[in-house]
Amino acid sequence: MNEMEEPFLNVKQSLTDKIWVKPCNKEQRLATNLQQVSSLPYPLAILLAQRKIAADQIEMFLNPKIKDTLPNPSSFHDMDAAIEILSKAVLKKNKIAIFADYDVDGGASSALLYNWLLHFGLKPSVYVPDRIKEGYGPNNQAMKSLAEDHDIIVCVDCGTLSFEPISIAKTEECKVIVVDHHLANNELPIADAIINPNRADETSLYKYLCAAGVVFLLLVGLNTKLKKNGHQVPDLLFYLDLVALATIADVVPLVGLNRAYVKTGLRILQERYNVGLSALMDIANINGKIRVSDLGFSLGPRINAGGRLGNSKLAADLLIERDISKAEMIAKTLNSLNDDRKLIEAEMLDKALDIIKSPKDDENLIWVAQEHWNPGLTGILASRLREKFGKPTIAIAIDQNGIGKGSGRSIPNLNLGLAVNQLSEEKLIAKGGGHAQAVGITFKRDKIKTAMERLSDILRDQKQLHKTPQKLNITSLISVNAITAELIEKIEAAGPFGAGAQPPIFVLANCRIKWLKVIANQHLRFVISDDSNSTIQSIFFRALNDKVGNFLNQNQTERFHFAGHLEINDWSGRKTPNFVIKDVSLIT
Repeated sequence: MNEMEEPFLNVKQSLTDKIWVKPCNKEQRLATNLQQVSSLPYPLAILLAQRKIAADQIEMFLNPKIKDTLPNPSSFHDMDAAIEILSKAVLKKNKIAIFADYDVDGGASSALLYNWLLHFGLKPSVYVPDRIKEGYGPNNQAMKSLAEDHDIIVCVDCGTLSFEPISIAKTEECKVIVVDHHLANNELPIADAIINPNRADETSLYKYLCAAGVVFLLLVGLNTKLKKNGHQVPDLLFYLDLVALATIADVVPLVGLNRAYVKTGLRILQERYNVGLSALMDIANINGKIRVSDLGFSLGPRINAGGRLGNSKLAADLLIERDISKAEMIAKTLNSLNDDRKLIEAEMLDKALDIIKSPKDDENLIWVAQEHWNPGLTGILASRLREKFGKPTIAIAIDQNGIGKGSGRSIPNLNLGLAVNQLSEEKLIAKGGGHAQAVGITFKRDKIKTAMERLSDILRDQKQLHKTPQKLNITSLISVNAITAELIEKIEAAGPFGAGAQPPIFVLANCRIKWLKVIANQHLRFVISDDSNSTIQSIFFRALNDKVGNFLNQNQTERFHFAGHLEINDWSGRKTPNFVIKDVSLIT
């Protein structure tokens, strides 16, 4: 903690070994000012103060408009070149192929471009590589085959580092456009256009966009050009459900333009214009108001299940399908695959924990490699291990040919994508890439140990904060009686909450556990009671995966400070407040 930070309720070591940090004096003064010039409740005012929102910015922040936050598409490198190629292709009725990644972002990106082209009477081919057989991104054989039969290939959510495959496609006299967001090297493939806010030569302020967010900007530019030339263009507002879905599922920061994408996209999603998403929402029992959590924890995992378990094109197929009965069949298949995914994931996690045991405090990196693991699930496994140990993690599946395919997940303030790019430049891996918080990596079995040791050194050079106690920034104290559905709805106006825009953390002080139940052998559902015997329902997700949940379960009669965020349970039209636990401090 620096000298300007003070511990909240004097909590210097919570049960998760965090320091709770109170809002600074400047933030508290700003919150008071915001209350004086508006009718905001204090919990919302202090949240806005922590977001550094001034009084004259309140309305724009709470109700962001796409038009106010949308940049000029032409400000991106190669955007005008791509617009020129695709606008001519529409008029000439060229044959277009879309090469997409197999995750939600790739599926949504391909659906955005597919639906836009369909408006002009073009029906592009959509190619999604098999995750296990072909791996991530364009490959030589697929690109050659597509190039032989198409005039243009548009790679979405991939392609930035695909030098040889793109070169092969170009030799077939096929134009190649890349629309991506993954980290790039200084050198780029010889594509006709590479639109990527994370190019090394890109000065854009929009490096936080997912691929679908970049594709949307391309479509804005295309609409503008074609509309000026007298052509009717589709209303892109109705495409924002896909952009919102991808933005949440790809866990990119919910700031700036992304906030506007998601805010507007949730409203579009509510209307169920997309047939495939509507079918999947029915399967997932999503009714009433659509929330960010529905996208991140319900729709996203189901859509990703196809790519993870070997049917990579299902994500794109669902999102472009317009026949209700066919969409329902795809949705049912994805739902079944997601159930299978959960079982396999649990087995992999048990094995990984058995291998890792307890990592040392000074370790910069946790990694685990195993034969016969499903490479489509290494990303989820890495996420689970990062959550448990609080360290960057790489999970690797080794196939029968001795090739390791791994996924990595990072922690705040550490750029794992940059570190993996350095491994690639040093020729320690066959290929790899990603972004700050998530990466993919491929290498031979005999290189794994050396590469992981080097990666650990690179992370140490990034001055990782493992020696500095982790902090939890607290928004404010709150009483049980103050928590109402109306208050939560007002706070949610400052959302959407997620990566880069965490929900406000409130503290229920000096409370007891009144009733506790273990759910699915890992979550804790309980009721929190204060001194006035007022109560609120609470949930602590994956609590039993570490020492905190087990401590609570074994010491239910103790008094605690509970830190968490607020949400509404909307069951059959009945809205009840719920307190989602993030950390706990024992009162001694």
